[in-house]
Amino acid sequence: MWRSPPPYNGTAFPGRARSAPPGVRKAARAVRRCRLFLGYLALSFSRACMWSGCLGVGRGQADGGESMIQEFEREHAFDNAFAPHEARPGDYLLHFREGACLTRVTHVGGADADAGDSGEVIELPRVEELGRRPRQVTYLFSLGPERFFLALDDRVPVPSGFSYESVSWLRRAEPQHLLFAAATASQLDRWYRDNRFCGRCGAPTELAPTSREIVCPECARIVYPKICPGVICAVTSCEGGEERIVLTRYAGRTTALWALVAGFTEIGEPLEDTVRREVAEEVGLSVKNLRFYKSQPWSFTDTLMAGFWCEVDGDDELSVDRSELKEARWFRRDEIPLERVGDRASLTGEMIERFRLMGRRAWE
Repeated sequence: MWRSPPPYNGTAFPGRARSAPPGVRKAARAVRRCRLFLGYLALSFSRACMWSGCLGVGRGQADGGESMIQEFEREHAFDNAFAPHEARPGDYLLHFREGACLTRVTHVGGADADAGDSGEVIELPRVEELGRRPRQVTYLFSLGPERFFLALDDRVPVPSGFSYESVSWLRRAEPQHLLFAAATASQLDRWYRDNRFCGRCGAPTELAPTSREIVCPECARIVYPKICPGVICAVTSCEGGEERIVLTRYAGRTTALWALVAGFTEIGEPLEDTVRREVAEEVGLSVKNLRFYKSQPWSFTDTLMAGFWCEVDGDDELSVDRSELKEARWFRRDEIPLERVGDRASLTGEMIERFRLMGRRAWE
Protein backbone atom coordinates (compact mmCIF):
# COMPACT_ATOMS: atom_id res chain seq x y z
CA MET A 1 0.00 0.00 0.00
CA TRP A 2 1.37 3.39 -1.00
CA ARG A 3 1.97 5.73 1.91
CA SER A 4 2.57 9.43 1.84
CA PRO A 5 6.18 10.28 2.83
CA PRO A 6 6.75 12.15 6.07
CA PRO A 7 7.01 15.95 5.85
CA TYR A 8 10.40 17.22 4.74
CA ASN A 9 12.15 18.96 7.61
CA GLY A 10 14.83 20.73 5.57
CA THR A 11 15.88 24.33 5.75
CA ALA A 12 13.80 27.40 5.13
CA PHE A 13 15.73 30.06 3.26
CA PRO A 14 16.66 32.21 5.02
CA GLY A 15 16.56 30.05 8.14
CA ARG A 16 18.19 27.34 10.20
CA ALA A 17 19.43 24.09 8.63
CA ARG A 18 17.68 20.94 9.80
CA SER A 19 18.07 17.29 8.77
CA ALA A 20 15.71 15.58 6.33
CA PRO A 21 13.89 12.33 7.22
CA PRO A 22 15.77 9.12 6.26
CA GLY A 23 13.23 8.20 3.58
CA VAL A 24 13.61 11.52 1.77
CA ARG A 25 17.41 11.47 2.07
CA LYS A 26 17.53 7.92 0.65
CA ALA A 27 15.29 8.84 -2.30
CA ALA A 28 17.28 11.98 -3.02
CA ARG A 29 20.58 10.04 -2.97
CA ALA A 30 19.14 7.46 -5.40
CA VAL A 31 18.00 10.19 -7.79
CA ARG A 32 21.39 11.91 -7.64
CA ARG A 33 23.22 8.62 -8.33
CA CYS A 34 20.96 8.00 -11.33
CA ARG A 35 21.54 11.51 -12.68
CA LEU A 36 25.32 11.16 -12.29
CA PHE A 37 25.26 7.80 -14.11
CA LEU A 38 23.16 9.16 -16.98
CA GLY A 39 25.45 12.17 -17.20
CA TYR A 40 28.48 9.90 -17.42
CA LEU A 41 26.86 7.86 -20.22
CA ALA A 42 25.95 11.02 -22.14
CA LEU A 43 29.47 12.41 -21.79
CA SER A 44 31.06 9.12 -22.87
CA PHE A 45 28.71 8.86 -25.86
CA SER A 46 29.40 12.44 -26.88
CA ARG A 47 33.16 11.96 -26.67
CA ALA A 48 33.01 8.72 -28.65
CA CYS A 49 30.98 10.38 -31.39
CA MET A 50 33.35 13.34 -31.55
CA TRP A 51 36.42 11.12 -31.79
CA SER A 52 34.84 8.96 -34.48
CA GLY A 53 33.36 11.76 -36.58
CA CYS A 54 35.42 14.92 -36.30
CA LEU A 55 38.12 14.01 -38.84
CA GLY A 56 40.70 16.09 -37.06
CA VAL A 57 38.48 19.12 -36.58
CA GLY A 58 38.82 20.52 -33.06
CA ARG A 59 36.19 20.19 -30.34
CA GLY A 60 33.38 22.63 -31.01
CA GLN A 61 35.17 24.13 -34.00
CA ALA A 62 34.18 23.55 -37.60
CA ASP A 63 37.27 25.22 -39.01
CA GLY A 64 39.62 25.72 -36.08
CA GLY A 65 37.76 28.93 -35.18
CA GLU A 66 35.24 29.78 -32.48
CA SER A 67 33.98 27.29 -29.88
CA MET A 68 30.43 27.04 -28.57
CA ILE A 69 29.10 29.00 -25.63
CA GLN A 70 29.82 26.24 -23.07
CA GLU A 71 33.33 25.41 -24.30
CA PHE A 72 36.10 27.31 -22.51
CA GLU A 73 39.77 27.13 -21.84
CA ARG A 74 40.74 25.14 -18.76
CA GLU A 75 41.24 28.31 -16.75
CA HIS A 76 37.43 28.67 -16.74
CA ALA A 77 36.56 25.00 -16.12
CA PHE A 78 32.86 24.68 -15.19
CA ASP A 79 32.03 23.01 -11.86
CA ASN A 80 28.31 22.91 -11.03
CA ALA A 81 28.59 20.76 -7.90
CA PHE A 82 26.44 22.38 -5.24
CA ALA A 83 27.87 23.29 -1.84
CA PRO A 84 26.54 25.63 0.90
CA HIS A 85 29.26 28.24 0.31
CA GLU A 86 29.11 31.71 1.82
CA ALA A 87 29.65 34.54 -0.66
CA ARG A 88 32.88 36.51 -0.26
CA PRO A 89 33.37 40.15 -1.32
CA GLY A 90 35.19 39.21 -4.55
CA ASP A 91 32.66 36.58 -5.68
CA TYR A 92 30.20 37.26 -8.49
CA LEU A 93 26.64 37.91 -7.31
CA LEU A 94 24.04 37.81 -10.10
CA HIS A 95 20.53 39.17 -10.04
CA PHE A 96 17.68 38.96 -12.55
CA ARG A 97 14.52 40.98 -12.98
CA GLU A 98 11.84 40.16 -15.55
CA GLY A 99 14.24 38.03 -17.58
CA ALA A 100 17.05 40.59 -17.59
CA CYS A 101 20.46 40.27 -15.95
CA LEU A 102 22.15 42.98 -13.89
CA THR A 103 25.07 43.79 -16.17
CA ARG A 104 27.55 46.53 -17.01
CA VAL A 105 28.05 46.87 -20.77
CA THR A 106 31.55 48.24 -21.29
CA HIS A 107 31.43 48.13 -25.09
CA VAL A 108 28.28 48.43 -27.18
CA GLY A 109 28.09 46.44 -30.40
CA GLY A 110 25.20 46.16 -32.86
CA ALA A 111 21.62 46.34 -31.68
CA ASP A 112 20.25 43.06 -32.96
CA ALA A 113 21.37 39.92 -31.15
CA ASP A 114 19.04 37.74 -33.24
CA ALA A 115 20.95 38.79 -36.32
CA GLY A 116 24.18 37.71 -34.67
CA ASP A 117 25.89 41.11 -34.50
CA SER A 118 25.51 42.37 -30.94
CA GLY A 119 29.16 42.06 -29.84
CA GLU A 120 28.85 43.62 -26.37
CA VAL A 121 31.60 43.38 -23.78
CA ILE A 122 30.10 42.89 -20.35
CA GLU A 123 30.93 42.76 -16.66
CA LEU A 124 28.85 41.06 -13.99
CA PRO A 125 28.49 42.45 -10.45
CA ARG A 126 30.52 41.23 -7.51
CA VAL A 127 29.36 41.10 -3.89
CA GLU A 128 31.45 44.10 -2.91
CA GLU A 129 29.92 46.27 -5.66
CA LEU A 130 26.35 45.86 -4.40
CA GLY A 131 27.00 47.63 -1.13
CA ARG A 132 24.13 46.21 0.88
CA ARG A 133 24.19 42.42 0.75
CA PRO A 134 20.89 40.83 -0.39
CA ARG A 135 18.95 38.80 2.16
CA GLN A 136 18.55 35.66 0.03
CA VAL A 137 21.71 34.37 -1.64
CA THR A 138 22.49 30.87 -2.91
CA TYR A 139 25.58 29.35 -4.50
CA LEU A 140 25.42 28.60 -8.24
CA PHE A 141 28.70 27.21 -9.66
CA SER A 142 32.32 28.04 -10.32
CA LEU A 143 34.26 28.79 -13.49
CA GLY A 144 37.85 28.05 -12.64
CA PRO A 145 38.70 30.00 -9.48
CA GLU A 146 35.73 32.36 -9.87
CA ARG A 147 32.61 31.58 -7.81
CA PHE A 148 29.11 32.68 -8.80
CA PHE A 149 26.14 33.28 -6.51
CA LEU A 150 22.52 34.25 -7.13
CA ALA A 151 20.51 36.85 -5.24
CA LEU A 152 16.87 35.74 -4.93
CA ASP A 153 15.58 39.02 -3.48
CA ASP A 154 13.04 40.77 -5.69
CA ARG A 155 15.22 43.89 -5.68
CA VAL A 156 18.88 44.60 -4.98
CA PRO A 157 20.97 47.81 -5.00
CA VAL A 158 22.04 48.64 -8.56
CA PRO A 159 25.72 49.66 -8.65
CA SER A 160 26.80 52.66 -10.69
CA GLY A 161 27.12 51.82 -14.39
CA PHE A 162 25.01 48.65 -14.17
CA SER A 163 21.60 48.07 -15.70
CA TYR A 164 19.30 45.15 -16.49
CA GLU A 165 19.95 43.70 -19.95
CA SER A 166 18.10 40.89 -21.71
CA VAL A 167 20.14 37.69 -21.56
CA SER A 168 18.99 36.75 -25.06
CA TRP A 169 20.18 40.13 -26.36
CA LEU A 170 23.66 39.36 -24.99
CA ARG A 171 24.04 36.07 -26.88
CA ARG A 172 27.27 37.20 -28.55
CA ALA A 173 28.67 39.14 -25.61
CA GLU A 174 32.24 38.82 -24.41
CA PRO A 175 33.97 37.44 -22.46
CA GLN A 176 32.53 34.07 -23.31
CA HIS A 177 32.67 32.60 -19.80
CA LEU A 178 30.67 35.50 -18.34
CA LEU A 179 28.03 35.12 -21.05
CA PHE A 180 27.77 31.43 -20.18
CA ALA A 181 27.53 32.32 -16.48
CA ALA A 182 24.73 34.81 -17.10
CA ALA A 183 22.76 32.39 -19.30
CA THR A 184 23.14 29.43 -16.95
CA ALA A 185 22.32 31.54 -13.90
CA SER A 186 19.19 32.84 -15.63
CA GLN A 187 17.97 29.26 -16.04
CA LEU A 188 18.44 28.57 -12.33
CA ASP A 189 16.86 31.89 -11.40
CA ARG A 190 13.70 30.98 -13.36
CA TRP A 191 13.63 27.59 -11.66
CA TYR A 192 13.90 29.06 -8.18
CA ARG A 193 11.27 31.73 -8.83
CA ASP A 194 8.83 29.39 -10.59
CA ASN A 195 8.84 26.97 -7.65
CA ARG A 196 8.32 29.22 -4.65
CA PHE A 197 5.14 27.28 -3.93
CA CYS A 198 4.60 23.54 -4.07
CA GLY A 199 2.86 22.32 -7.22
CA ARG A 200 1.27 19.46 -5.28
CA CYS A 201 -0.09 21.04 -2.09
CA GLY A 202 0.47 24.78 -2.56
CA ALA A 203 2.64 25.29 0.52
CA PRO A 204 5.66 27.67 0.42
CA THR A 205 8.79 25.75 -0.57
CA GLU A 206 12.28 25.82 0.90
CA LEU A 207 15.83 25.29 -0.37
CA ALA A 208 17.60 22.08 0.59
CA PRO A 209 20.67 22.85 2.74
CA THR A 210 23.31 20.72 1.00
CA SER A 211 22.02 20.03 -2.52
CA ARG A 212 20.43 21.86 -5.43
CA GLU A 213 16.85 20.91 -4.64
CA ILE A 214 13.65 22.73 -3.82
CA VAL A 215 11.59 20.92 -1.21
CA CYS A 216 8.12 21.21 0.26
CA PRO A 217 8.09 21.09 4.09
CA GLU A 218 4.44 19.95 4.06
CA CYS A 219 4.31 17.03 1.61
CA ALA A 220 8.05 16.30 1.07
CA ARG A 221 7.90 16.90 -2.68
CA ILE A 222 11.37 17.50 -4.19
CA VAL A 223 11.87 19.58 -7.34
CA TYR A 224 15.04 19.49 -9.43
CA PRO A 225 16.20 22.07 -12.00
CA LYS A 226 14.11 22.14 -15.17
CA ILE A 227 15.85 20.73 -18.25
CA CYS A 228 13.84 20.24 -21.47
CA PRO A 229 15.38 17.88 -24.06
CA GLY A 230 15.22 18.92 -27.70
CA VAL A 231 16.85 18.16 -31.04
CA ILE A 232 18.62 20.04 -33.81
CA CYS A 233 18.23 18.25 -37.16
CA ALA A 234 20.57 18.80 -40.09
CA VAL A 235 18.63 17.27 -43.02
CA THR A 236 20.99 16.61 -45.93
CA SER A 237 21.06 15.15 -49.43
CA CYS A 238 24.39 14.06 -50.91
CA GLU A 239 23.34 12.07 -53.95
CA GLY A 240 24.48 12.67 -57.50
CA GLY A 241 27.61 14.56 -56.47
CA GLU A 242 25.59 17.49 -55.05
CA GLU A 243 25.68 18.15 -51.31
CA ARG A 244 22.66 20.03 -49.95
CA ILE A 245 21.13 20.90 -46.60
CA VAL A 246 17.68 22.13 -45.51
CA LEU A 247 17.72 25.54 -43.82
CA THR A 248 14.69 27.18 -42.26
CA ARG A 249 13.56 30.54 -40.94
CA TYR A 250 11.19 30.79 -38.01
CA ALA A 251 7.89 32.60 -38.35
CA GLY A 252 7.12 35.64 -36.21
CA ARG A 253 10.62 37.13 -36.05
CA THR A 254 11.61 40.38 -37.66
CA THR A 255 15.20 39.31 -38.40
CA ALA A 256 15.41 35.52 -38.29
CA LEU A 257 18.67 33.80 -39.06
CA TRP A 258 18.68 30.72 -41.25
CA ALA A 259 18.51 27.72 -38.92
CA LEU A 260 17.99 23.96 -38.87
CA VAL A 261 14.84 21.99 -38.13
CA ALA A 262 14.47 21.83 -34.34
CA GLY A 263 11.97 20.93 -31.67
CA PHE A 264 11.30 19.60 -28.20
CA THR A 265 11.02 15.93 -27.29
CA GLU A 266 7.53 14.76 -26.35
CA ILE A 267 6.57 12.45 -23.49
CA GLY A 268 7.66 8.84 -24.10
CA GLU A 269 9.59 9.74 -27.24
CA PRO A 270 13.21 8.74 -27.98
CA LEU A 271 15.41 11.49 -29.41
CA GLU A 272 15.61 9.69 -32.75
CA ASP A 273 11.81 9.71 -33.06
CA THR A 274 11.80 13.41 -32.19
CA VAL A 275 14.06 13.99 -35.20
CA ARG A 276 11.76 12.05 -37.52
CA ARG A 277 8.60 13.73 -36.20
CA GLU A 278 9.96 17.29 -36.25
CA VAL A 279 11.35 16.96 -39.78
CA ALA A 280 8.04 15.52 -41.02
CA GLU A 281 5.98 18.21 -39.26
CA GLU A 282 8.08 21.23 -40.24
CA VAL A 283 9.22 20.43 -43.79
CA GLY A 284 7.30 17.28 -44.79
CA LEU A 285 10.30 15.00 -45.35
CA SER A 286 11.14 11.47 -44.30
CA VAL A 287 14.71 10.89 -43.10
CA LYS A 288 17.13 8.00 -42.65
CA ASN A 289 20.68 7.32 -41.43
CA LEU A 290 20.44 9.40 -38.27
CA ARG A 291 23.83 10.16 -36.66
CA PHE A 292 24.29 11.82 -33.29
CA TYR A 293 26.72 14.76 -33.46
CA LYS A 294 26.97 16.39 -30.03
CA SER A 295 24.86 18.06 -27.35
CA GLN A 296 24.64 21.58 -25.96
CA PRO A 297 23.01 23.13 -22.89
CA TRP A 298 20.84 26.00 -24.14
CA SER A 299 19.89 27.86 -20.98
CA PHE A 300 18.03 30.60 -22.85
CA THR A 301 15.09 28.16 -23.11
CA ASP A 302 15.96 25.68 -20.31
CA THR A 303 16.91 23.17 -23.00
CA LEU A 304 19.49 20.44 -23.52
CA MET A 305 19.89 20.23 -27.29
CA ALA A 306 21.04 17.08 -29.11
CA GLY A 307 22.34 17.58 -32.64
CA PHE A 308 21.72 14.97 -35.35
CA TRP A 309 22.77 14.58 -38.95
CA CYS A 310 20.28 12.77 -41.18
CA GLU A 311 19.62 12.14 -44.86
CA VAL A 312 16.42 12.64 -46.81
CA ASP A 313 14.64 9.35 -47.52
CA GLY A 314 12.72 9.40 -50.80
CA ASP A 315 10.96 12.51 -52.15
CA ASP A 316 12.90 15.72 -51.37
CA GLU A 317 10.08 18.19 -52.07
CA LEU A 318 9.51 20.45 -49.06
CA SER A 319 6.09 21.01 -47.49
CA VAL A 320 6.55 23.90 -45.06
CA ASP A 321 4.52 24.28 -41.87
CA ARG A 322 3.73 28.02 -42.08
CA SER A 323 2.57 28.15 -38.46
CA GLU A 324 6.16 27.33 -37.39
CA LEU A 325 8.32 28.55 -40.26
CA LYS A 326 8.45 31.60 -42.45
CA GLU A 327 10.33 29.66 -45.11
CA ALA A 328 12.47 26.60 -45.75
CA ARG A 329 14.59 25.57 -48.73
CA TRP A 330 17.42 23.38 -49.88
CA PHE A 331 20.88 25.01 -50.08
CA ARG A 332 23.95 23.74 -51.89
CA ARG A 333 27.14 24.18 -49.89
CA ASP A 334 28.20 27.16 -51.99
CA GLU A 335 24.78 28.79 -51.46
CA ILE A 336 24.75 28.65 -47.66
CA PRO A 337 24.60 32.21 -46.23
CA LEU A 338 27.71 33.32 -44.34
CA GLU A 339 25.72 34.79 -41.45
CA ARG A 340 26.72 31.89 -39.18
CA VAL A 341 30.48 32.33 -39.63
CA GLY A 342 31.90 32.91 -36.16
CA ASP A 343 28.62 31.98 -34.44
CA ARG A 344 30.15 30.41 -31.33
CA ALA A 345 26.92 30.56 -29.33
CA SER A 346 24.81 27.83 -30.86
CA LEU A 347 24.96 24.20 -31.93
CA THR A 348 22.83 25.19 -34.93
CA GLY A 349 25.45 27.66 -36.13
CA GLU A 350 28.26 25.17 -35.69
CA MET A 351 26.47 22.44 -37.64
CA ILE A 352 25.54 24.74 -40.53
CA GLU A 353 29.08 26.06 -40.79
CA ARG A 354 30.54 22.57 -40.51
CA PHE A 355 28.42 21.35 -43.42
CA ARG A 356 29.31 24.43 -45.49
CA LEU A 357 33.01 23.70 -45.07
CA MET A 358 33.01 19.91 -45.08
CA GLY A 359 29.85 18.57 -46.72
CA ARG A 360 29.24 14.91 -45.94
CA ARG A 361 32.70 14.65 -44.34
CA ALA A 362 31.07 16.45 -41.40
CA TRP A 363 29.79 13.10 -40.11
CA GLU A 364 31.72 10.41 -41.98
